[in-house]
Amino acid sequence: MILSKKINHFLSVVECGSFKNASKNIHISPPALCKSIADIEEVLGFKLFNRSNTGVTLTEEGINLYKYLLPIRDNVENIKSNFLSRFKKKEIKVGTDSYNKLFKILTSKIIENGQIDFISERYNFGDHRSKLLSGELDLFISIHPPIEDELERISCKKYGHEVDVFIFSKKILNRNNSLNNIIRNEKMVLHSEIKDHPLFYNLLKYREEHEVKTQMLIVPEINHIIDFVCFDVGYSIINSSVLSSRYLKNIGVEFIPNTLFPSELFSYIYFLKRRELELKDFLIHFSNF
Repeated sequence: MILSKKINHFLSVVECGSFKNASKNIHISPPALCKSIADIEEVLGFKLFNRSNTGVTLTEEGINLYKYLLPIRDNVENIKSNFLSRFKKKEIKVGTDSYNKLFKILTSKIIENGQIDFISERYNFGDHRSKLLSGELDLFISIHPPIEDELERISCKKYGHEVDVFIFSKKILNRNNSLNNIIRNEKMVLHSEIKDHPLFYNLLKYREEHEVKTQMLIVPEINHIIDFVCFDVGYSIINSSVLSSRYLKNIGVEFIPNTLFPSELFSYIYFLKRRELELKDFLIHFSNF
């Protein structure tokens, strides 16, 4: 470590949210970590953390110290990454909470690039901060718009507009003749992840305003949706990047772009502000999407 161990211990506790999580992340025993933080507090003459059964929060002095140390740590990390990048193969760890447009683009581009190892994991949107801060992920992709980070650690860039489509079998279309009739008469089948999707709230509002009483089924896997649709159980609405129109036609599924309750949805790519220089070439490469 170029920075002192105790300073790194302090930063880890802040970014992991608890002594327990930090001790696991930096491979140090909890008592040793507590002693390290206590040593810093003794030297500085003030408390850094408010401790409770649910975790720790920074004191006002702790917040000021953290913000003071961030640019120092940034410079150290940039020096280290620029030096090591000359000798080490690049690995990009990407997480997502949904298979959206940007995720599809990134996966294809990363796989094409033989200099980058790709690791993909799915997480809930609420986990993205801790995963980025702990180094488990380099990038996190979501359609969720930015949520302010109190300590200004997480940054993001906005990319292409997301498009959603209604999908249904030919049989359902033939017996209803129009999308409006399908919505009024048929069951809606949705992937469980859409419950955290802004589109879901627009959908519920539309159903309420138009007094739509048909049943809504929430299923755990995207493949189950296709099964339900193909077997005429109901219709669904999915992101157009999940399945190609050619594939939908090949399996006998009809589709219509969502124009009934459009949402201004975009893909966002999240990353640590302090690592923007390290990830600069990678982010620029995808800036046109």
